[in-house]
Amino acid sequence: MEYDVFICHASEDKDDFVRPLATLLEQQHLAVWYDEFSLKVGDSLSSKIDEGLSKSKFGIVVLSKNFFAKPWTQRELRGLVTREMVEQQDIILPIWHRVTVQEVASFSLPLADKRAILSDKGINAVLRELTEKIAPDQSPLVVAIEYLDKLGFNPPSISDEWWLDMVEYKEFLKYPDLNANQTWIFPLPYPDDRGFERGMNIASTALQVDWSFEGVELGIGPTTHPDLVHEYLKRWPGLYETALANPSILALYVPQLTIPGFDSGFEEQFDNLLQQDAEKGSFFHSYSWLSTEDGTLPLCPDIMALRHPTFGNYSDEELAYRYFNGHDTNYYRYNGSTFDGLIWLLSDDSSWLPERLRKVLINGTKQRDTWIQQIKPRDNSFYTAIYHAHENEFQFSIEVKEGLFELILKAIENLSIKDRPERILQRILEEKMIESYFAYLQETEARRISRSKKKEN
Repeated sequence: MEYDVFICHASEDKDDFVRPLATLLEQQHLAVWYDEFSLKVGDSLSSKIDEGLSKSKFGIVVLSKNFFAKPWTQRELRGLVTREMVEQQDIILPIWHRVTVQEVASFSLPLADKRAILSDKGINAVLRELTEKIAPDQSPLVVAIEYLDKLGFNPPSISDEWWLDMVEYKEFLKYPDLNANQTWIFPLPYPDDRGFERGMNIASTALQVDWSFEGVELGIGPTTHPDLVHEYLKRWPGLYETALANPSILALYVPQLTIPGFDSGFEEQFDNLLQQDAEKGSFFHSYSWLSTEDGTLPLCPDIMALRHPTFGNYSDEELAYRYFNGHDTNYYRYNGSTFDGLIWLLSDDSSWLPERLRKVLINGTKQRDTWIQQIKPRDNSFYTAIYHAHENEFQFSIEVKEGLFELILKAIENLSIKDRPERILQRILEEKMIESYFAYLQETEARRISRSKKKEN
């Protein structure tokens, strides 16, 4: 077996320095020859040590007063010195552990002349210097720490178990689970997951954990005012740059930013995305199943529909459904329900939307039953009455009205809506949402009967 590094040390220095260092080096995915890791019961000490000395790329020599007093450590050191002479390259990486230059010089003038790492800098600093020398392209945690430091992120010590959590969560970011409905996560910056690239992926994971948590906690999504979205994007280190690199996913999370006038800083990215798709024409196959105003193919991908002068020719119901339920194979747009979205659309809180688009979204929501299907809790008196009744059986009783009012209050709480619930209830009635729901059911049943008759014929 080949090793990246052999650790030459005195046993008295194990507990306070050498063992923790060896462990951290292994966590960097380095092959470390260290007696506690490499020797097994029955092994010949001399032959195994000689094997480690000869098959290691580098030799770490922990120079201490204990080291100077041990004949065995000096034997190992002579082996490393011999290799340097024969191979004519630097192999020995000295660490001065609680010794002075005079003490090292008294032991070995050549060693005193070598640049050494001082253990009193702290084990993380020692680890950083060693990994940069031993494997400059394969020290992912060091890469991650240095990058996060530059951003002012202030990550924990490299020995903290927090890093293990980041490595585990990184695997989720590589293959996001759509069913997890986790928003404000983005692809990792590098497809390769080794060395420098792995370190940058770990750093990206650490950043995403924090900004995703806040994004979900604050409910940053399709109902958020664009000014607040831009403020959020620029508040977290790395988020704005990540959004620039992934405009389609940004548009998925906050479709309102694709609207001209709300797109500050992302105009070029959104325009290029729309133009590239239009030139390729590839979206005609992947988007042809979405409903349009006249049954023809859409004029743009649905992710860019709000940017198109005619909303890409999509039908109102398609635009409304996608505004609150858009997703691709890995990423989901919104953690709320279409019912909550409807309450927002009917409140003054959505007045920042262009009025033409707002009317389209309200009208489109009427044309499907999603706003009813996504009502929670299901034991609500309004849901029970409307879902289990035919149109001529539905009674908008005081109890049913109270149930609807409760749902409005819950939506107001979920989205921090400032409008009064009484006004929103009145607008539901004015927009004839209940009548539209039963009309949708009738149309759906008529289509089902028509298809059934065609099959019979």
